[in-house]
Amino acid sequence: MTDCGDRVNSDDEEEVEDLEENAEPLLLYFQQPFYYPICIGNVLAQRYRIEHKLGHGGFSTVWMAHDIVTKKDVALKVTTLARDAADPESTMHNEIRRRIRDTSKLLLSHETFSLPSPNGHHRVLVFPLRGPSLHSCFASMSMANRMSAAKQVLQALKCLHDANIVHRDLNDKNIMCGIVPLDAYDIKMKYQYLGRPKKILLQTPAGMQGELVRPVVVPPSLLTQSVYLGDFGLAMNAGTSVNYKPQSPSAWCAPERLHNTDPSAASDMWSYMCVFTELYLRTLPWSIYGDALPGMVKVLGPLPQTWSGYYHQPTRTDASWYDPRKQPEFTLEAMIAHARPDVSSTERTHVLSFMLKGFSYNPQHRITAAQLLYNASFQAVMRVYCA
Repeated sequence: MTDCGDRVNSDDEEEVEDLEENAEPLLLYFQQPFYYPICIGNVLAQRYRIEHKLGHGGFSTVWMAHDIVTKKDVALKVTTLARDAADPESTMHNEIRRRIRDTSKLLLSHETFSLPSPNGHHRVLVFPLRGPSLHSCFASMSMANRMSAAKQVLQALKCLHDANIVHRDLNDKNIMCGIVPLDAYDIKMKYQYLGRPKKILLQTPAGMQGELVRPVVVPPSLLTQSVYLGDFGLAMNAGTSVNYKPQSPSAWCAPERLHNTDPSAASDMWSYMCVFTELYLRTLPWSIYGDALPGMVKVLGPLPQTWSGYYHQPTRTDASWYDPRKQPEFTLEAMIAHARPDVSSTERTHVLSFMLKGFSYNPQHRITAAQLLYNASFQAVMRVYCA
């Protein structure tokens, strides 16, 4: 009999609370956009045996599965109810493969299939198995590994931009860490490394059974030094206009996108600089909660006056954001000095110089991925950590 993990005792309030806090919202199995119910041990498409939960997003759950045909572990991204027959994410994956020769740092699906449900159908994208997101594990990474990750993400982003593709949703949750292959191990040994799935049974009104499963916690010893840029569900051709321009969460969103400007390679670079700052300073320059714009102004100074009146939430705008007399309250230079007193003044100067280029309010003046990759200050910092 296949080992399918452990049911959580419903009387154990602490375990139930921990599971529900870390798993996807239970309510979305019962109302739109409808997660697809899955149990550990299920075999999907007569091929993929579910072994553990990897995580979830607003429109998908992600599962670790074993491909019984190839004998390889994979990740299955099971989307919420498909709205139409088109599959923009898979289409973009194919487009990326067509345009980009080296996709080794991009996390792309290699197969898709559908699962029927009483409400319609759900798409499943099959990926190579990767580890947790950078968001989940960067705190335990050495500075050398963090800077290696920063360089790898920049290289991946340059490949996209060279192919005229805008990611549009770059943040630390869409960057995945590598994991040591576990394909050769049986399920018992995998659970020794990853922990046994903790789960609660659920049943939808239509009679489908599933399980709410606590996502796996991958131990640092299983992580490799490779990272991969993924989640291309919102990626688009450069120059495309979109109805909804902001990015969520706003802490990674370029400020012009909050002022009725379409996403661009330049806005991706603002998001990248947020990722770099998080890796280098161990924190973002502004709060990840709520509206990030006031925090940007406190650090970088006033926004361009020409943007006044274009903020996407007019009732929450503040005239002082656009006042040229306003001074930063805590500059990037001060922030770097405070967060990294351990490094030389020369290194801090290098970091400040390219961070200011990445956090330029004017998208046309913002440094590009190619420029940053070959920037002398960026290369000097990389040499310190990535021999």
